[in-house]
Amino acid sequence: MAMGRGGPMGHGQRPSMRAALVVFKYPVYRQLWVSSAFAFMGMQMLQVARALLAWDLTHSFGAIGLVSLSFGLPMLAFSLVGGAVADRVDKRNLTLITNTLIGVLAVVTAVMVSTGQMTFEILIIVGLMQGTLSALGMPARTPLMAEVVGQENMMSAIAMSNTAMNGTRLFGPALAGVIAGAWGIEWAYGAQAVAYALGTLTMLTVPSGLGAAARAERAPSNVLKEIGGGLRYVAGHSTLRLLMGMMFITTFFAMPYIMLLAGFVQRDLGQSEEAYGWLQSISGIGALAGSLGIATVTGFDRKPLLQWLSGLVGGGGLILLAALSGPFGFAGAIAATLVLGLFLTAYQTLNSTMIMDAAEPQYYGRVMSINMLTFSAMPIMAAPLGAIADQIGASTLFVVQGAMVIGFLLLVALLNPKYTFGRQVPRVFDGDQPAGQGARPAAAGGGYAGVSARRP
Repeated sequence: MAMGRGGPMGHGQRPSMRAALVVFKYPVYRQLWVSSAFAFMGMQMLQVARALLAWDLTHSFGAIGLVSLSFGLPMLAFSLVGGAVADRVDKRNLTLITNTLIGVLAVVTAVMVSTGQMTFEILIIVGLMQGTLSALGMPARTPLMAEVVGQENMMSAIAMSNTAMNGTRLFGPALAGVIAGAWGIEWAYGAQAVAYALGTLTMLTVPSGLGAAARAERAPSNVLKEIGGGLRYVAGHSTLRLLMGMMFITTFFAMPYIMLLAGFVQRDLGQSEEAYGWLQSISGIGALAGSLGIATVTGFDRKPLLQWLSGLVGGGGLILLAALSGPFGFAGAIAATLVLGLFLTAYQTLNSTMIMDAAEPQYYGRVMSINMLTFSAMPIMAAPLGAIADQIGASTLFVVQGAMVIGFLLLVALLNPKYTFGRQVPRVFDGDQPAGQGARPAAAGGGYAGVSARRP
């Protein structure tokens, strides 16, 4: 029977959480998942603490955007390097080193805040360092989790990895906000350092040398050639090109709203620092529901359509955030952020799983690094959008952002109707075996009806 990487394909396949949870039978995957959950907890707390600290130092939307920009620029500059490195070295060790150093930076920041030495300029420098470490380490984490379960379970592995990230959104932001409001921002940084430390300790239980055989088969090459090879691979693969563009739509025009919430909640809604953390966590409820929902439909053959519809509703959620916050205040913002968390997460989770499903294993690190370039757009766009929010107001900006997301997605459907409304084509493996059991794809097509793929 022909099988896709996520299992048998068919429009009649029912959503199955049991099929999604099969990846947890692998002990190494469980260890990686727990380590990732701690690291994601630290990341969620860092996002809140950084925004609150920038607001506390400047009381400016634009300043929050600049701090976000300091994190995004090195991700833009070094993500491709990180992807090339991830395909050449032990991904476990690379993740371990970068995770540890980010935790150390959190400790340094906490000390500087508590001693009154922190300034806006130093916060920018710390953001540059954190962004660089993330750019070098993140392209290794997701491919590592996919590699340990085999290609037949890869999509479930990625989807469940996203549940770790989005599950921490339930607690991380609220915890950081509560700690910052009760004891000070420096304690929020201290708490995130503890989370990163726990992630590092868990990663130490993961054996090194994973993927060594695949790395040994690779021809020696320098990093620049590796980067060029990854770019040519994606450029020559029509499905990957389109999926990268789809991700840019939300990271450019939708996701930067997260960076602006710290000021919006306090200035426009008159709420406290704790309220900002709670609002982020409420968004995490929707995000967790979205990632769990997608984890149950990895074998569904209409993923492009499901992603497109999720994006449309996500764009509408931004408009809803402005519309409901006016008459209903913080309660209206809660309702809108639930919608945003659910549908934007579903959109991005689908995009990530389809990218990894379309890519070949030897390109995982570089493909994920190119995908990370789209995520760097979120903090980069926060800077100009923050400046605009200072002029026209955050609510008006949310409406403009939502309208742009909807407009671009409608354009995608018009230009690529076969992709958007077509069915996913099953990927056939030699010997009728799932990938990951020694089989190679018999036909490396793009994976979607109406979208061809060329291999370099």
